Amino acid sequence: MAANGRVKGDTLDAVFSLLSSRNAERAKREIRERLQAIPDVDSFYIHWAEFELSGKFIRGGISDFSEQSTVVVTNSQSDRDIDLLARRARSGAITAGLIEWDEERRALVWFAPYRHFEPGDKMSIRLRGMVITNLLFSEIVDMFNTGSNLTTAEKRALLQLVGGLELREAARIDGVTYETKRSLIKVCCEKLGCSGQKDLVRQIVGQLTHLLSVSGTHLEHGDPAIVFAEDYLNNDMTLIIRRHRSGANMRYFVGGPKDGRPVVLVHGMMFPVILRGVAEYLDRHNIRLYVPLRPGYLEEQPLALLMSDEDIVERGLYEIIQMIEEEGIGPVTLMGNSLGSPIATGYALGSSQRHFSSLVLLSTNLARPGTDPDENSAFYKGMHDLKSDSVLFKLIYLEYRKFYSNSDVCRDILRNHFRNSNVDIDVMEGVHYGRNVYDMFASTYRSSFFGISEDFRHVMSRPNADTRGLPIPLSIIHGDQDPLTGFDEVVKTFPSPKPGLKCIIPGGGHFAATSHGDRTWAAVAKAAELS
Repeated sequence: MAANGRVKGDTLDAVFSLLSSRNAERAKREIRERLQAIPDVDSFYIHWAEFELSGKFIRGGISDFSEQSTVVVTNSQSDRDIDLLARRARSGAITAGLIEWDEERRALVWFAPYRHFEPGDKMSIRLRGMVITNLLFSEIVDMFNTGSNLTTAEKRALLQLVGGLELREAARIDGVTYETKRSLIKVCCEKLGCSGQKDLVRQIVGQLTHLLSVSGTHLEHGDPAIVFAEDYLNNDMTLIIRRHRSGANMRYFVGGPKDGRPVVLVHGMMFPVILRGVAEYLDRHNIRLYVPLRPGYLEEQPLALLMSDEDIVERGLYEIIQMIEEEGIGPVTLMGNSLGSPIATGYALGSSQRHFSSLVLLSTNLARPGTDPDENSAFYKGMHDLKSDSVLFKLIYLEYRKFYSNSDVCRDILRNHFRNSNVDIDVMEGVHYGRNVYDMFASTYRSSFFGISEDFRHVMSRPNADTRGLPIPLSIIHGDQDPLTGFDEVVKTFPSPKPGLKCIIPGGGHFAATSHGDRTWAAVAKAAELS
């Protein structure tokens, strides 16, 4: 499946099967339109440069609009767009707020003024020049005009109008009639509720100021794991960020009594749900729970760096071993939850007994790539089919960020995903802890999409691990109402020469660790004793 517009319709149907039909159709339409115009992954970046008011170049940058990260560039000639801005500045007559159409790039060039503070609170006014491509412009229009449903042609006409092109010139460039361009602008006015072209330009230019904050994220970007821990888990888990002697940073949550039996959790995509309110169960059952944040989850690294790794799922094992050695807690019980269960099984087979003494699979999700559009497996198959197409991946990343950043939309998606499990819906609605999970999941998803997608790719592109040679006890804990994978299928998939605990949680769904917390964590403690 290449990023050339020949994406299979059933793949997009599957990927967006969890959305409402209206949102799914909108997402698929936008992706198909963008695949027609995007030449390569670089189309997702804002190329910018900072200047003194005189036009002297100070520095440049390349900011990823999809994930809001920035790489700073000090040599203007190392990037063609930054060089274009520098050449335009050197030519003179650039003024604060100048917006113009650049024929070379078929894009807007904007020199926006901003206040720059130096050490000692010294302030100066600088200009930040930005090249605003059609794709970036479309994202801004869609972000701030939800429901307007402007077409690709309408947004392009709007881009040209904001850039100062006369409609006749825009028509000549695109090979259409003047009346066509005029009609497109008229529709834009109607859809955006503007009284005329001047009103239309004022509104859009005001919205473009968002790009100033996006292109300055290298100054403001914080660790999402810290923010998340403070907002959602501060009463249950502690976030540890420390440097391993190898020089690598380790990030992991820790909870439970310090002298408790150590259990290391290989988490799935919705792991925060089972951590909220977990403190009382860890204390009661004497469990010291460690939850390493695997690469791609609550991630502050730019997407490009993560995508350069051959397999970040495999890297997760190395980081878990680093944590065990640094904490001095091995051998430990390794526990996989949800989609983390098959990953944990591979970790247990690929490591020595001095690291892991037993394996526990909790609420395992085998993520089968089925074809039934009415089943969750269709979504998993769609994720699997994405694989390593970086352009398509970023497009879908952008679409899901739009939807999952809204907790109300997130609620609709998750309730659809678990529509066959009332007990899981109760968990998500906050029946057990008084606060629903939708804002928490929205916060998780924004900075975890790559990790989630890589987990699906890893699990679904490989055969299940052969556990018949597993040298440590294997226990299975599973709700009898789990809508994703049945208990019998998990037992059949992971036979073991050293069988451990087989525990069915009556009435438990996929989030049995929350809805039936005491019984589930008691079973985890008992399974850990089999080490």
